Amino acid sequence: MSDRPIIIGFGPAGMFAALTFLAYGIKPVVFERGKRVEERLQDIRKFEQEGVLDPESNAQFGEGGAGTYSDGKLTTRIKETGYVAKVLETFVEHGAPAEIAYLNKPHLGTDQLSAIVKDIREYIVSSGGEINFQSKVTDLIVEGDTLKGVMVNGQKHFSTTVILAIGHSARDTFQLLRDKGVGLEQKPFAVGVRIEHPAELINLMQYGEKYQNHPKLGPAEYALAAGGVYSFCMCPGGEMINAASEPGKQALNGMSNSKRNGQFSNAAIVAAVTTEDFGSSDPMAGIEFQRQMEAKAYIDGWKAPAQNLMDFLNGTKSSKIIPNSYKLGTVSTELNKMLPEFISSKLAAAFKQWAERFPLFVSERAVLLLPETRTSSPVRILRNNERRSVSLATLYPVGEGSGYAGGITSSAVDAIKTVEAILGIS
Repeated sequence: MSDRPIIIGFGPAGMFAALTFLAYGIKPVVFERGKRVEERLQDIRKFEQEGVLDPESNAQFGEGGAGTYSDGKLTTRIKETGYVAKVLETFVEHGAPAEIAYLNKPHLGTDQLSAIVKDIREYIVSSGGEINFQSKVTDLIVEGDTLKGVMVNGQKHFSTTVILAIGHSARDTFQLLRDKGVGLEQKPFAVGVRIEHPAELINLMQYGEKYQNHPKLGPAEYALAAGGVYSFCMCPGGEMINAASEPGKQALNGMSNSKRNGQFSNAAIVAAVTTEDFGSSDPMAGIEFQRQMEAKAYIDGWKAPAQNLMDFLNGTKSSKIIPNSYKLGTVSTELNKMLPEFISSKLAAAFKQWAERFPLFVSERAVLLLPETRTSSPVRILRNNERRSVSLATLYPVGEGSGYAGGITSSAVDAIKTVEAILGIS
């Protein structure tokens, strides 16, 4: 290559793009809008303690991307086993336990991922790569149909290859792309609530009374689906966290540490939102749908709207919210009045169906918190068979933010394949 490639974003896709370039002797330049993982963790803790959100350093933005503050699941439905194995091997090389290479459902908790992404950063820098934090791309330098470079912190940076690995929540960057005429399209996603139970109750539900406390069985997981509603991002022994990235826009997620030894287990319970539900043909309409839900849920600072599950099903406001893991507090709310009606009715129908098979799950020991909105990108950045933007030569969208991948492993694989396509490697 005639110059150093630029990588925008340092989540799973950005990291593996950088590692792949380095594997072929090419030293990339990375721009990450957020902070190093150590500083990012401090900002998130401050947010949980004081309710002060840093829009550039939170559960969405910063070194490691959104996946660092999740359950760290490495499972994927993609079939390219060679690429998946490469991703898992790379994590092991940088400090992950060797067992992730052969476990059926490998995962890395936030504690392990934080150390791993730091090790990957140090490897990239020691190998000649450059990583710039607190470096948000604020403009694109475009000539005709070619992207020549980017503007970062008032400085121009030029390259003939720009990897766009921005994640699913970089709403301002999506707007920049739209303003620059980059081809975007609406993409379906899913929204709903987070549900939480005592971890011991989920163990009893899944393992039965005889084995619920068996020392060789880890915290129990579940995967439920009914009538277009499904569980997502299940975090056994985890906690519910605030995943906001914009002031006044409430968003929740779940995370676990590697031992998954917390008191509670939580998951998203979501229903699909199709492009017909957006009410507009604008490619940004899905983001606006998210924002409206999140703004409505921001009712008392960063406290989360909450309702005990049985009260939700009975249509009554909870007199007292049962204990849960969310650190910023809750406000008793009638969630059916805050959710879109078509989502609320689907969730209620699914819970009633599950009640027959899983009475412990649909019980007085479950609580719902709102909202779960960041399941996947609501936008797809259109690209061609060569993995380039259909609008700007030299721009390569990858990972979750591209709309072509979802989750840590598939985002990493997407980035590896894109770099190989750029370099003409088959």
